[in-house]
Amino acid sequence: MLVENRVALITGSTSGGMGRSIALTLARNGADVVLNYGTHRQDAQADAEAQAVKQAIENFGRRALLIKADTTQAKAVETMVQTVLDTFGKVDILVNNAGGGWNPADITELSPEQFHAVLQAEIEGAFYAIRACLPVMRQNRWGRIINLGAYNAGTWAAEHGEPVEYALGKGGRTLLTRHLAQRERAHNITTNQINPGPGHTAHFTSLDEAVAYSQHNAQWANRQRCTPQDIADAVLFLCTEEARFISGAHLNFVIQ
Repeated sequence: MLVENRVALITGSTSGGMGRSIALTLARNGADVVLNYGTHRQDAQADAEAQAVKQAIENFGRRALLIKADTTQAKAVETMVQTVLDTFGKVDILVNNAGGGWNPADITELSPEQFHAVLQAEIEGAFYAIRACLPVMRQNRWGRIINLGAYNAGTWAAEHGEPVEYALGKGGRTLLTRHLAQRERAHNITTNQINPGPGHTAHFTSLDEAVAYSQHNAQWANRQRCTPQDIADAVLFLCTEEARFISGAHLNFVIQ
């Protein structure tokens, strides 16, 4: 068990894709998991998806806690983290997976509201979660912070038409990661970033497929392209004791 008895908070972790795979992988390797999903999803399907992921984690023999909270709101994040502390007594791992949407509009057609919404999700959301978790990590002198970015954020964008607000948001996370890596090493807290390439965020077709991949089944072994499970495995490694001297790293995942 690589992260046995650790408590992991993962934002944006119930609807599929990377967040769900990260949650399943950490649970399968011994962590109790806090699943966050956004208040922007008010439909019954969102709640059902969240409950299904929670049940899958419990099937691994680990505890799971569901928290519906808007990570762009500082007070909501503070309340969420306090709920985690009241339930588990600590937060060891924070994965900032929740982010902004992809709007391919030309910059001249981008509204101020759209621009600000993405920056809120990418930068403010990650900042609020880090700010709320750092005190207990410092107190316990152990922490792992993983930010989800984008492949070569800020440079890939110019060549491939990545939306400007999305590039700025991911670039902001990159700077945040580098800054924290320097400041928090004295507290035995590492901060790293995973940068998936285009296409890596594709959802598995079902929760069952995501669970199977988390167990490294034959289909995963024969894969021809990077999957959310590959991202989850990288997150897992960065959360282990073996990675305790890695901080400030940015792992780029290529398409092939």
